[in-house]
Amino acid sequence: MEDNNTLKILTLGRFEVRRRGEIIYRHEERINKRWRFFQVLLTYKDQPLSAEQLYRYLQLEDSVNPQEALKALAFYLRQSLKGSEDCKEKYIIGSRGRYTFNENSDYWLDGEEFENLLQQAVITDERSLEERILLYRKALALYRGNYLAEIPRAYWAMSKKNHFRELYLRAIIEASELLQMMGEFGESWNLCEAGLRIIPLEEKLHISSLKALIASKRMGLALVQFEEASSLFRDNGLDIPPGLRQVGETLKRKGNLPVFAQKVYRDISRRKQEKGAFESNMEMFSVIYRLEKARNERGGKPSFLLQVQIRDNGFPEQVEKAILGVRRSLKKGLRKGDIFCKSSSRVFLAIIFEIAPEEIPRILERIKKEFYSDSEEDTRLIKTRWRQI
Repeated sequence: MEDNNTLKILTLGRFEVRRRGEIIYRHEERINKRWRFFQVLLTYKDQPLSAEQLYRYLQLEDSVNPQEALKALAFYLRQSLKGSEDCKEKYIIGSRGRYTFNENSDYWLDGEEFENLLQQAVITDERSLEERILLYRKALALYRGNYLAEIPRAYWAMSKKNHFRELYLRAIIEASELLQMMGEFGESWNLCEAGLRIIPLEEKLHISSLKALIASKRMGLALVQFEEASSLFRDNGLDIPPGLRQVGETLKRKGNLPVFAQKVYRDISRRKQEKGAFESNMEMFSVIYRLEKARNERGGKPSFLLQVQIRDNGFPEQVEKAILGVRRSLKKGLRKGDIFCKSSSRVFLAIIFEIAPEEIPRILERIKKEFYSDSEEDTRLIKTRWRQI
Protein backbone atom coordinates (compact mmCIF):
# COMPACT_ATOMS: atom_id res chain seq x y z
CA MET A 1 0.00 0.00 0.00
CA GLU A 2 2.98 2.31 0.53
CA ASP A 3 4.21 1.90 -3.08
CA ASN A 4 2.94 4.71 -5.32
CA ASN A 5 2.12 2.20 -8.05
CA THR A 6 -0.04 0.06 -5.80
CA LEU A 7 -3.66 -0.09 -6.98
CA LYS A 8 -5.83 0.77 -3.98
CA ILE A 9 -9.36 -0.66 -4.15
CA LEU A 10 -12.17 0.28 -1.74
CA THR A 11 -15.26 -1.97 -1.70
CA LEU A 12 -16.61 -1.63 1.87
CA GLY A 13 -18.99 1.29 1.43
CA ARG A 14 -18.61 3.40 -1.70
CA PHE A 15 -16.64 1.71 -4.50
CA GLU A 16 -13.43 3.51 -5.38
CA VAL A 17 -10.15 2.75 -7.22
CA ARG A 18 -6.99 4.85 -6.75
CA ARG A 19 -3.32 4.94 -7.63
CA ARG A 20 -0.64 7.45 -6.59
CA GLY A 21 -3.22 9.33 -4.58
CA GLU A 22 -5.35 9.97 -7.67
CA ILE A 23 -8.84 8.59 -8.15
CA ILE A 24 -9.12 6.32 -11.18
CA TYR A 25 -12.77 5.62 -10.55
CA ARG A 26 -15.31 6.57 -7.86
CA HIS A 27 -18.93 5.46 -7.97
CA GLU A 28 -21.24 8.44 -8.42
CA GLU A 29 -24.64 7.80 -10.01
CA ARG A 30 -24.66 5.02 -12.63
CA ILE A 31 -21.69 2.69 -12.98
CA ASN A 32 -20.62 1.72 -16.51
CA LYS A 33 -20.20 -1.93 -17.37
CA ARG A 34 -16.41 -2.00 -17.46
CA TRP A 35 -16.34 -1.17 -13.73
CA ARG A 36 -19.21 -3.56 -13.03
CA PHE A 37 -16.99 -6.15 -14.76
CA PHE A 38 -14.18 -5.24 -12.34
CA GLN A 39 -16.51 -5.56 -9.33
CA VAL A 40 -17.57 -9.04 -10.47
CA LEU A 41 -13.93 -10.13 -10.88
CA LEU A 42 -13.07 -8.82 -7.40
CA THR A 43 -16.06 -10.60 -5.90
CA TYR A 44 -14.96 -13.91 -7.44
CA LYS A 45 -11.23 -13.21 -7.44
CA ASP A 46 -10.37 -16.71 -6.21
CA GLN A 47 -12.02 -18.40 -9.21
CA PRO A 48 -11.87 -17.87 -12.98
CA LEU A 49 -15.27 -16.96 -14.44
CA SER A 50 -16.53 -18.38 -17.72
CA ALA A 51 -17.81 -16.14 -20.49
CA GLU A 52 -21.33 -17.52 -19.92
CA GLN A 53 -21.24 -16.52 -16.25
CA LEU A 54 -20.04 -13.04 -17.14
CA TYR A 55 -22.70 -12.63 -19.81
CA ARG A 56 -25.27 -13.28 -17.11
CA TYR A 57 -23.70 -11.12 -14.36
CA LEU A 58 -23.12 -8.21 -16.75
CA GLN A 59 -26.45 -8.60 -18.57
CA LEU A 60 -24.78 -9.12 -21.94
CA GLU A 61 -26.98 -12.04 -22.97
CA ASP A 62 -29.22 -9.82 -25.10
CA SER A 63 -26.30 -8.15 -26.88
CA VAL A 64 -25.97 -8.73 -30.62
CA ASN A 65 -22.53 -10.25 -30.02
CA PRO A 66 -21.92 -10.98 -26.30
CA GLN A 67 -18.44 -12.39 -26.96
CA GLU A 68 -17.20 -9.22 -28.65
CA ALA A 69 -18.95 -7.04 -26.05
CA LEU A 70 -17.09 -8.88 -23.26
CA LYS A 71 -13.77 -8.58 -25.06
CA ALA A 72 -14.34 -4.83 -25.47
CA LEU A 73 -15.14 -4.44 -21.77
CA ALA A 74 -11.96 -6.34 -20.86
CA PHE A 75 -9.87 -4.15 -23.17
CA TYR A 76 -11.23 -0.85 -21.84
CA LEU A 77 -11.02 -2.03 -18.22
CA ARG A 78 -7.34 -2.96 -18.68
CA GLN A 79 -6.68 0.48 -20.19
CA SER A 80 -8.45 2.23 -17.30
CA LEU A 81 -6.54 0.24 -14.66
CA LYS A 82 -3.22 0.71 -16.42
CA GLY A 83 -3.62 4.48 -16.47
CA SER A 84 -0.21 5.26 -17.99
CA GLU A 85 2.51 3.66 -20.08
CA ASP A 86 4.89 3.19 -17.12
CA CYS A 87 2.43 0.83 -15.37
CA LYS A 88 3.43 -2.73 -16.30
CA GLU A 89 0.94 -4.49 -14.03
CA LYS A 90 -1.47 -7.02 -15.50
CA TYR A 91 -4.57 -6.90 -13.31
CA ILE A 92 -6.96 -8.89 -15.53
CA ILE A 93 -6.07 -12.36 -16.79
CA GLY A 94 -7.99 -13.86 -19.70
CA SER A 95 -7.42 -17.44 -20.81
CA ARG A 96 -9.55 -19.85 -22.87
CA GLY A 97 -12.66 -17.72 -22.53
CA ARG A 98 -12.29 -17.31 -18.75
CA TYR A 99 -11.40 -14.18 -16.85
CA THR A 100 -9.99 -13.63 -13.38
CA PHE A 101 -8.41 -10.90 -11.26
CA ASN A 102 -4.64 -11.31 -10.95
CA GLU A 103 -3.96 -11.77 -7.24
CA ASN A 104 -0.21 -11.57 -7.90
CA SER A 105 -0.46 -8.00 -9.15
CA ASP A 106 0.47 -4.98 -7.04
CA TYR A 107 -2.79 -4.07 -5.32
CA TRP A 108 -4.34 -3.38 -1.91
CA LEU A 109 -7.96 -4.36 -1.22
CA ASP A 110 -9.79 -3.09 1.85
CA GLY A 111 -11.78 -6.32 2.25
CA GLU A 112 -8.60 -8.42 2.42
CA GLU A 113 -7.01 -6.05 4.94
CA PHE A 114 -10.22 -6.14 7.00
CA GLU A 115 -10.12 -9.95 7.14
CA ASN A 116 -6.39 -10.06 7.94
CA LEU A 117 -6.71 -7.65 10.86
CA LEU A 118 -9.65 -9.61 12.31
CA GLN A 119 -7.74 -12.87 12.02
CA GLN A 120 -4.92 -11.31 14.05
CA ALA A 121 -7.35 -9.86 16.63
CA VAL A 122 -8.89 -13.22 17.54
CA ILE A 123 -5.53 -14.75 18.51
CA THR A 124 -5.80 -14.62 22.30
CA ASP A 125 -2.60 -16.40 23.38
CA GLU A 126 -0.07 -14.05 21.83
CA ARG A 127 -1.65 -10.63 22.39
CA SER A 128 -2.81 -8.47 25.27
CA LEU A 129 -6.31 -7.00 25.47
CA GLU A 130 -4.94 -3.62 24.41
CA GLU A 131 -3.26 -5.08 21.32
CA ARG A 132 -6.40 -6.95 20.31
CA ILE A 133 -8.57 -3.85 20.73
CA LEU A 134 -6.13 -1.86 18.57
CA LEU A 135 -6.44 -4.46 15.81
CA TYR A 136 -10.23 -4.36 16.06
CA ARG A 137 -10.18 -0.56 15.82
CA LYS A 138 -8.05 -0.67 12.67
CA ALA A 139 -10.29 -3.31 11.09
CA LEU A 140 -13.57 -1.60 11.93
CA ALA A 141 -12.29 1.73 10.59
CA LEU A 142 -12.07 0.06 7.16
CA TYR A 143 -15.74 -0.94 7.17
CA ARG A 144 -17.39 2.25 5.91
CA GLY A 145 -20.54 0.44 4.79
CA ASN A 146 -21.79 -2.78 3.27
CA TYR A 147 -19.80 -4.47 0.52
CA LEU A 148 -20.46 -2.64 -2.77
CA ALA A 149 -23.18 -0.65 -1.03
CA GLU A 150 -24.27 1.11 -4.25
CA ILE A 151 -25.68 -2.17 -5.62
CA PRO A 152 -27.64 -3.59 -2.66
CA ARG A 153 -29.66 -6.10 -4.72
CA ALA A 154 -27.00 -7.52 -7.06
CA TYR A 155 -27.55 -11.26 -6.67
CA TRP A 156 -23.97 -12.16 -7.69
CA ALA A 157 -22.59 -10.11 -4.76
CA MET A 158 -25.00 -11.29 -2.04
CA SER A 159 -22.80 -14.05 -0.63
CA LYS A 160 -19.85 -11.66 -0.29
CA LYS A 161 -22.08 -8.94 1.21
CA ASN A 162 -23.37 -11.35 3.85
CA HIS A 163 -19.84 -12.63 4.55
CA PHE A 164 -18.47 -9.16 5.34
CA ARG A 165 -21.60 -8.14 7.20
CA GLU A 166 -21.26 -11.16 9.52
CA LEU A 167 -17.56 -10.46 10.07
CA TYR A 168 -18.33 -6.82 10.88
CA LEU A 169 -21.10 -7.71 13.31
CA ARG A 170 -18.97 -10.32 15.08
CA ALA A 171 -16.04 -7.88 15.29
CA ILE A 172 -18.14 -5.13 16.87
CA ILE A 173 -19.61 -7.50 19.45
CA GLU A 174 -16.20 -8.94 20.36
CA ALA A 175 -14.50 -5.53 20.49
CA SER A 176 -17.37 -4.12 22.55
CA GLU A 177 -17.04 -6.96 25.08
CA LEU A 178 -13.27 -6.43 25.35
CA LEU A 179 -13.76 -2.69 25.91
CA GLN A 180 -16.33 -3.35 28.63
CA MET A 181 -13.87 -5.76 30.31
CA MET A 182 -11.42 -2.84 30.44
CA GLY A 183 -14.05 -0.45 31.76
CA GLU A 184 -14.17 1.55 28.52
CA PHE A 185 -17.96 1.73 28.48
CA GLY A 186 -18.17 4.96 26.50
CA GLU A 187 -16.09 3.65 23.62
CA SER A 188 -18.00 0.36 23.72
CA TRP A 189 -21.28 2.27 23.34
CA ASN A 190 -19.91 4.45 20.52
CA LEU A 191 -18.76 1.33 18.69
CA CYS A 192 -22.22 -0.26 18.91
CA GLU A 193 -23.88 2.97 17.80
CA ALA A 194 -21.62 3.08 14.72
CA GLY A 195 -22.66 -0.49 13.95
CA LEU A 196 -26.36 0.29 14.36
CA ARG A 197 -26.10 3.05 11.77
CA ILE A 198 -25.14 0.34 9.27
CA ILE A 199 -27.20 -2.58 10.65
CA PRO A 200 -30.08 -0.85 12.52
CA LEU A 201 -32.17 -3.98 13.20
CA GLU A 202 -29.44 -6.13 14.73
CA GLU A 203 -30.57 -7.31 18.17
CA LYS A 204 -27.06 -8.14 19.42
CA LEU A 205 -25.84 -4.61 18.77
CA HIS A 206 -28.79 -3.08 20.61
CA ILE A 207 -28.20 -5.37 23.60
CA SER A 208 -24.45 -4.70 23.74
CA SER A 209 -25.07 -0.96 23.47
CA LEU A 210 -27.61 -1.03 26.31
CA LYS A 211 -25.29 -3.12 28.52
CA ALA A 212 -22.54 -0.52 28.06
CA LEU A 213 -24.91 2.26 29.17
CA ILE A 214 -26.20 0.26 32.15
CA ALA A 215 -22.66 -0.61 33.26
CA SER A 216 -21.74 3.09 33.16
CA LYS A 217 -24.93 3.92 35.13
CA ARG A 218 -26.40 6.04 32.31
CA MET A 219 -29.87 4.70 33.02
CA GLY A 220 -31.81 7.59 31.52
CA LEU A 221 -30.03 7.38 28.19
CA ALA A 222 -30.38 3.57 28.25
CA LEU A 223 -34.14 3.84 28.71
CA VAL A 224 -34.50 6.29 25.82
CA GLN A 225 -32.41 4.00 23.64
CA PHE A 226 -34.46 0.94 24.59
CA GLU A 227 -37.70 2.75 23.75
CA GLU A 228 -36.24 3.88 20.41
CA ALA A 229 -35.04 0.37 19.58
CA SER A 230 -38.46 -1.09 20.45
CA SER A 231 -40.17 1.51 18.27
CA LEU A 232 -37.77 0.75 15.40
CA PHE A 233 -38.67 -2.96 15.44
CA ARG A 234 -42.40 -2.22 15.67
CA ASP A 235 -42.23 0.32 12.83
CA ASN A 236 -40.69 -2.37 10.63
CA GLY A 237 -43.49 -4.82 11.44
CA LEU A 238 -41.28 -6.93 13.74
CA ASP A 239 -41.74 -8.17 17.29
CA ILE A 240 -39.31 -6.86 19.89
CA PRO A 241 -36.67 -9.63 20.16
CA PRO A 242 -36.84 -11.60 23.46
CA GLY A 243 -33.23 -10.78 24.41
CA LEU A 244 -33.79 -7.06 23.91
CA ARG A 245 -37.09 -7.20 25.79
CA GLN A 246 -35.35 -8.91 28.73
CA VAL A 247 -32.68 -6.19 28.92
CA GLY A 248 -35.44 -3.59 28.82
CA GLU A 249 -37.26 -5.20 31.74
CA THR A 250 -34.02 -5.27 33.75
CA LEU A 251 -33.44 -1.63 32.90
CA LYS A 252 -36.92 -0.62 34.05
CA ARG A 253 -36.41 -2.39 37.38
CA LYS A 254 -33.05 -0.74 37.99
CA GLY A 255 -33.77 2.66 36.56
CA ASN A 256 -34.96 4.94 39.35
CA LEU A 257 -35.46 8.61 38.60
CA PRO A 258 -32.23 10.56 39.16
CA VAL A 259 -31.70 12.55 42.33
CA PHE A 260 -30.95 15.66 40.25
CA ALA A 261 -34.46 15.85 38.77
CA GLN A 262 -34.94 19.31 40.29
CA LYS A 263 -31.77 20.50 38.54
CA VAL A 264 -33.23 19.28 35.26
CA TYR A 265 -36.43 21.23 35.87
CA ARG A 266 -34.39 24.36 36.61
CA ASP A 267 -32.55 23.89 33.31
CA ILE A 268 -35.84 23.42 31.50
CA SER A 269 -37.15 26.69 32.92
CA ARG A 270 -34.31 28.55 31.23
CA ARG A 271 -35.83 27.62 27.87
CA LYS A 272 -38.29 30.47 28.29
CA GLN A 273 -35.41 32.92 27.91
CA GLU A 274 -34.26 31.37 24.61
CA LYS A 275 -35.48 32.00 21.10
CA GLY A 276 -36.88 28.83 19.59
CA ALA A 277 -36.54 25.30 20.95
CA PHE A 278 -34.04 24.37 23.65
CA GLU A 279 -31.01 22.20 22.71
CA SER A 280 -29.75 19.98 25.52
CA ASN A 281 -27.14 17.26 25.88
CA MET A 282 -28.19 13.61 25.71
CA GLU A 283 -28.00 13.00 29.45
CA MET A 284 -30.35 15.87 30.27
CA PHE A 285 -32.64 14.89 27.41
CA SER A 286 -32.91 11.31 28.68
CA VAL A 287 -33.89 12.48 32.15
CA ILE A 288 -36.51 14.87 30.75
CA TYR A 289 -37.83 12.04 28.62
CA ARG A 290 -38.27 9.78 31.65
CA LEU A 291 -39.97 12.48 33.67
CA GLU A 292 -42.29 13.26 30.76
CA LYS A 293 -43.04 9.57 30.23
CA ALA A 294 -44.04 9.26 33.90
CA ARG A 295 -46.28 12.35 33.56
CA ASN A 296 -47.92 10.98 30.39
CA GLU A 297 -48.73 7.71 32.16
CA ARG A 298 -50.72 9.70 34.73
CA GLY A 299 -52.86 11.20 31.95
CA GLY A 300 -53.24 14.68 30.54
CA LYS A 301 -52.32 16.12 27.18
CA PRO A 302 -49.78 13.84 25.45
CA SER A 303 -46.21 14.65 24.46
CA PHE A 304 -44.39 13.17 21.47
CA LEU A 305 -40.90 11.95 20.67
CA LEU A 306 -39.57 12.97 17.25
CA GLN A 307 -36.57 11.40 15.54
CA VAL A 308 -34.76 13.04 12.61
CA GLN A 309 -32.18 10.86 10.89
CA ILE A 310 -29.66 12.05 8.29
CA ARG A 311 -28.97 9.38 5.70
CA ASP A 312 -25.38 8.62 4.75
CA ASN A 313 -25.28 9.23 0.98
CA GLY A 314 -21.55 8.56 0.71
CA PHE A 315 -20.64 12.27 0.48
CA PRO A 316 -19.29 13.39 3.91
CA GLU A 317 -19.42 17.12 3.10
CA GLN A 318 -23.13 16.94 2.21
CA VAL A 319 -23.87 14.90 5.36
CA GLU A 320 -22.03 17.42 7.58
CA LYS A 321 -23.94 20.26 5.96
CA ALA A 322 -27.21 18.38 6.51
CA ILE A 323 -26.39 17.89 10.22
CA LEU A 324 -25.99 21.66 10.62
CA GLY A 325 -29.19 22.16 8.65
CA VAL A 326 -31.19 19.81 10.88
CA ARG A 327 -29.93 21.54 14.03
CA ARG A 328 -30.94 24.91 12.59
CA SER A 329 -34.35 23.67 11.41
CA LEU A 330 -35.18 22.05 14.77
CA LYS A 331 -34.19 25.22 16.62
CA LYS A 332 -36.48 27.32 14.41
CA GLY A 333 -39.17 24.81 13.45
CA LEU A 334 -40.06 23.43 16.88
CA ARG A 335 -42.07 25.52 19.32
CA LYS A 336 -40.53 27.60 22.06
CA GLY A 337 -40.44 25.29 25.08
CA ASP A 338 -39.80 22.09 23.13
CA ILE A 339 -36.43 20.35 23.54
CA PHE A 340 -34.05 18.52 21.22
CA CYS A 341 -30.60 16.96 21.25
CA LYS A 342 -28.14 15.17 18.98
CA SER A 343 -28.28 11.54 20.12
CA SER A 344 -25.65 10.12 17.73
CA SER A 345 -23.58 11.28 14.78
CA ARG A 346 -26.53 11.45 12.34
CA VAL A 347 -29.62 11.31 14.58
CA PHE A 348 -31.48 14.06 16.44
CA LEU A 349 -34.26 13.51 18.99
CA ALA A 350 -36.87 16.03 20.10
CA ILE A 351 -39.66 16.13 22.67
CA ILE A 352 -42.75 18.07 21.58
CA PHE A 353 -44.58 18.80 24.82
CA GLU A 354 -48.35 18.60 25.42
CA ILE A 355 -49.77 18.79 21.94
CA ALA A 356 -52.71 17.33 20.04
CA PRO A 357 -51.60 14.56 17.62
CA GLU A 358 -53.13 16.34 14.62
CA GLU A 359 -50.73 19.25 15.19
CA ILE A 360 -47.60 17.11 14.70
CA PRO A 361 -47.68 17.02 10.86
CA ARG A 362 -47.81 20.81 10.79
CA ILE A 363 -44.71 21.04 12.96
CA LEU A 364 -42.92 18.48 10.79
CA GLU A 365 -43.82 20.46 7.69
CA ARG A 366 -42.36 23.58 9.30
CA ILE A 367 -39.12 21.75 10.16
CA LYS A 368 -38.76 20.33 6.65
CA LYS A 369 -39.52 23.70 5.06
CA GLU A 370 -36.80 25.26 7.17
CA PHE A 371 -34.35 22.49 6.25
CA TYR A 372 -35.07 22.68 2.53
CA SER A 373 -35.06 26.47 2.45
CA ASP A 374 -31.54 26.01 1.09
CA SER A 375 -32.28 24.79 -2.43
CA GLU A 376 -28.99 22.85 -2.55
CA GLU A 377 -30.13 20.42 0.15
CA ASP A 378 -30.80 16.88 -1.10
CA THR A 379 -34.47 16.10 -0.40
CA ARG A 380 -33.57 12.46 0.28
CA LEU A 381 -31.11 13.24 3.05
CA ILE A 382 -33.43 13.30 6.07
CA LYS A 383 -35.99 10.86 7.41
CA THR A 384 -38.44 11.65 10.23
CA ARG A 385 -40.68 9.53 12.45
CA TRP A 386 -42.59 10.25 15.64
CA ARG A 387 -44.63 8.53 18.32
CA GLN A 388 -46.39 9.35 21.56
CA ILE A 389 -44.26 9.16 24.70
